[in-house]
Amino acid sequence: MVPLPEDGSTLTGRDVVTHFLRREVKSIAYYEPLVHEDSGVEGVHQLRVSARRLRSELRAMRSVLPSDPWVGLGEELQWVGSALGRLRDLDVLRDLFEHHVARGTELDQRIASTIARRRLKRRHEVIAVLESERYGRIVRLLGRLSNHPRLGDVGHTLASDLFLPPLWEAACTYLDAVGDPYERRSDDALHRVRIASKKCRYNFEIAALFIGDEARVVANSLEAIQDILGQVHDRSVAVSFLDTLGLPEEADLEVRRALRAEIGELRPQWVALFADVRRGILDVFGSD
Repeated sequence: MVPLPEDGSTLTGRDVVTHFLRREVKSIAYYEPLVHEDSGVEGVHQLRVSARRLRSELRAMRSVLPSDPWVGLGEELQWVGSALGRLRDLDVLRDLFEHHVARGTELDQRIASTIARRRLKRRHEVIAVLESERYGRIVRLLGRLSNHPRLGDVGHTLASDLFLPPLWEAACTYLDAVGDPYERRSDDALHRVRIASKKCRYNFEIAALFIGDEARVVANSLEAIQDILGQVHDRSVAVSFLDTLGLPEEADLEVRRALRAEIGELRPQWVALFADVRRGILDVFGSD
């Protein structure tokens, strides 16, 4: 990638858009062969990250991007990310249970065989996606846009002029969505907080290019919230997975207890980080 200038105040809309496009195009080109080779779980994870991250970046920039081809591209990236996500979720489950279930036990064998069976099906689906003409068109379009992003006049406008208004809107929307961080919430409600944190995070990651450290601090705190609540969600999904096995209650009772205990420990950890986010937003926009 062409390095960005140190002085973010000179960045244009084109600079910002092509920076993120080229980063993800490079990542996709590197990790896609690893998924084909099935050489461990990292390829699936990183290819999914690239697709979802670029979709989130484009969504954060949607107010300044022309509808064609950007809206359709976001939908196509969602299609790719969803297929990879269904496979990645099984890898996360497998890793989680490896740390909670004694090896060689009947429960371990039941979990392993069920995940392996489901994973084989999901892997076939992913390979079908990557070998499809639809996916090929997406990759070719990304390559073309990374060099000629088709932004019109927006491409020549200063990034700060383009992205500060939607950044403020994203920050206000996020704070309103979360409300009182001490409110008692279900696992599903916390998952919605995680999704809201992710959406807001990408707005601040974009802003970090032209604002600098103040925006980056907010983005990092939002990412940390996303990570903690992601761990909560993974454990909640693991408990639901156990429900699908139809085992006697005593067969997985200790594992369920351990997972719920970890959820209880993780749940409050995001609150302090949310306070950091609020302070960081004030630092970015001023407290007057």
